[in-house]
Parts: sequence; structure tokens; C-alpha cells
Amino acid sequence: MGLLHEARIFFIGEKPETKAERRLLLKIDTFILSYVCLTQWVNYIDRANLANAYVSGMKEELNFKGNQYNQAVSIFTAGYIVGGIPNALIVSSNRIRLSFWFPFCCMMWYVFALPTIFVLTCRGILTLGLGFCHHVYQVQIIRFFQAIFESSSFAGSHYILGAWYKPSELAKRSCLITAAANGGFLLSGVLQGGIQSTLDGKAGLAGWRWLFIIDSLITAPIWIIGFLTFPDTPYNTKAFYINEEEKRQAVERLPPHTPTKVTWGVFLKVVKEWRFWAFATMFSINTNMEFVGLYSIMSLWLKSTGTYTIQQINYYPCGVYAVIIAGTAFFALWTDYVHSRWWVNCVMPVGAGLSAILLLVWDIPTGAKFFAYYIGGLGYIGQAVNFAWANEECREDDQLRSLTLYSMVYGSNVTIAWFNIALFPVTHAPKFRSGLIAVIVTCVISPPMAIALRWALKKRHARLDREQAEFTNEVSGTEVFDEKAALGKEGEPLARITTIPVLP
Repeated sequence: MGLLHEARIFFIGEKPETKAERRLLLKIDTFILSYVCLTQWVNYIDRANLANAYVSGMKEELNFKGNQYNQAVSIFTAGYIVGGIPNALIVSSNRIRLSFWFPFCCMMWYVFALPTIFVLTCRGILTLGLGFCHHVYQVQIIRFFQAIFESSSFAGSHYILGAWYKPSELAKRSCLITAAANGGFLLSGVLQGGIQSTLDGKAGLAGWRWLFIIDSLITAPIWIIGFLTFPDTPYNTKAFYINEEEKRQAVERLPPHTPTKVTWGVFLKVVKEWRFWAFATMFSINTNMEFVGLYSIMSLWLKSTGTYTIQQINYYPCGVYAVIIAGTAFFALWTDYVHSRWWVNCVMPVGAGLSAILLLVWDIPTGAKFFAYYIGGLGYIGQAVNFAWANEECREDDQLRSLTLYSMVYGSNVTIAWFNIALFPVTHAPKFRSGLIAVIVTCVISPPMAIALRWALKKRHARLDREQAEFTNEVSGTEVFDEKAALGKEGEPLARITTIPVLP
């Protein structure tokens, strides 16, 4: 019984205290968690499909030259950066309902094109438009506008999880976002391999063009579901499936905080807060350990050998994403179980560092190369855990939490943009010596950053506990004079009444 109980806690978490809470949690999982996972899934299918298309004929058909592929990736990252902070302010402002904004952005990145895009592609659908591009610059422009809308998604998903889930429930759900995202990477490779075998040349379109068309069709049902069911936050939800009692329970089951609105004063307070800078800096630097998946270096190596088919070039890197999904899930479950998250930032460099060292040596057997690329997927295992960590540590302030989560993504994409051009240009494929050296440096400095952040947070918690204890001791001895209760018949004071206030 004890072992089964511990296994349940590890994989599922503590059982909800009441049937009502169990019913509420089921609704949250069904309508919120499933929706954010679906949006991340299609988001990352879109991110991956450029690399899959590039190694499946797009490079030759559109005549990519030099580092134009890296430029297309960096332009997407630039769009993500441009959209990041405005999206953070929109999400935390409480002025635009999230039940509208998130589905709207999902719809925009796949459905509506700006007039410029329409003229360039003669299509009104961004992802579908990529399937009809005939020039590299068309791809780059479309990717920029897609990224502006996609920038609402990843940090926004973690923000909404933090608004509905207890700390003990958070990492398990956060890891599902990462799993869904990397499931998108995995599916894109499988799709391109299958499309290449079955649709290449159909209707006069190359297989890589069919990939974009099919991706766009997958997305439409998701944003429609979002408009119909996404519920905002517990404080302002109008979802048809959550009644008034469940709204109250959703607020009461979380650590207390006071919802606020964005003002210049609040914004300045956030940017002066050390937690904001600490989490953003650590996550931005740790992004370098995700190099195997970010820069599609395994696909580029397979293509460079000239010995693998297009299907194999798309299928074999799927192993990287399988490692990412399994590793992320295991460590997210473990950190929830032990109620500690910082140490994953010491495990992550082991996998990423070993991968980078093996690839830096390079002259190793083919099997060892496959192992090196696959083990590099462990560089992602801190992603869900660190977002859960930041969510918990900033929960008392909506603006601090939102801006911290978005700034983690913002800083991460700034890092990606620079690394992509300077250290992982396709002209350096397949060895990427400079990039791998930078990854090893990151693996060395990451653990001390996590240890320092843990130490600072422990000091903060100790200070808050001390202040709370002092306040409790102070008010417990306070004498409060109740004039009405203390007056006798003649209006004479009878006694002083000592009261002990109940702290919220």
C-alpha cells in the first residue's frame, strides 16, 4: 500500500481532498491543459517544418545560398523577440481577456496574412503561404509575422498554468507543454518523411510544400476550440463549464495573492526585482544546452554525408525528441515528488556537455555519433522545471510572474538569434566547432548559477518567515479596546478585551 501510494504521488500527485476539487481539477486538465498542449504542439510543428522542408528539397528549389537558412531562422527569432514584451503586458494587464487573446493569436499565426504577405504569396494563410513561396525573402517575411503571434504562446501557457494549478501540480503539467512542443518537432519529421513517400509531385507540388499545407489544416480546429472553451483566469472566468462555487474554490486552493493591473509604477517595480533578472538570465544562458534540437544539427549532418535518403534524414532525428520528451517528463515528476527544482540545472549539463564533447572530437564511430546527438536531448530537461520554479517563486504578483516568464522566453530567443548566426551557421555544418565549444562553456557555468539562485531564494524565504513570525508575535499580544463591550450600565469601562487577530 505504501509503495502504491508513493507511486501515485510520483506520477499523479496528491489526491484532491474532496470530490468537488477532483471534479474541478478534471475540468482544468480537460479544457486548459489540453488546449495549451495542443497550441504548443502545432507551434512547434511550425518551427520544425522549416528545417524539415530545407533538407527535403526547399534548399534546392528556392536556391538558398550561404547562411540564408540561418537568416530565416534568426528572422523568426526576431519576430518572437518583437512580440514577446507586448504579449507579456497584454497577458498581465487584465484588460484583454485571455479567452480571446490566446485563440486569436493561434488563429493569426496560421490564418490571416498581412496585405504584404498576401501580395507576395497570393495566399491569405501564413503557413499555407509558405507552401507557395518561390523566393527566399518570401519565406523570411512570412516567418517574421508568424513569430510575432507565436510569441504569445509558450510563456503564456506557463502563465495560465500558474494561475490555475497548485505548486505540487505545476511541474507535471509544465512538462506536458514541453512534451507537446517536442512532439510537434517529432511529428514534423514523421510527416515530412511520409509526405515525401506519398505526396511528392502530387498536383505539381513538391513534398516540402505539402508539409506546410497539411500543417495549416491541422491547426484550424485548435483555435476554434480555444474560442469556445478557453476560460481566462480563476478571477475573471466566464467559462460555461465552471460554476460559481468552482470559481471560488479555484481561487481558494491556490497560494493567496492580490490581482493587480499594469501601471508604470508596477512595471518599474518588476524590473527592479532581482528574481526577474535572475530567472531570465539563467534560462537565457541555459538555452545554449538545447543546441541539438534548436539548430537541427543532426539533420544537417545526415544530409552532409550523402548516404541517407530524405525519409531517413527526417526520421532519424526523431530520436532526439523522444529523449527530450522522456527526460523532461521524468525530471518534472521527480522535482514535484521531492519538492525541489534547482538541482536539475546540475544534471542537464551532464547530458549536453557529453554530447558536445563527443561531437567536438568528431572522429568517432557512426553509432557513437547517433548516441551523441540523442543524449544531447537531455539539454532540454530543465525547461519545464525552471518555468515551474519561476511560476512558484513569483506567484504573489501577477505582473512579476508574467513579465518574468515572458522575459525568460525573450532572453532565450535573443540568445538563439545570436548563436544561430555566429556559432551555428550552416556553412559550418556538420562539425560546428565554435558552437560546441560555447555549449561546453555554458555547461560549466550553469550549475553555479542555479546554486546561487537557490541560496538567494532560501535567504528570501527565511526573511519572510522571520518577518511573519515577528508580526504574529507582535499582534498576538496587542490589547484592543472594544468600547461598546467594555461599557457597563452607567457607561463605566468594565474591562479591556485582549483579542488575537486571525492572520489571513
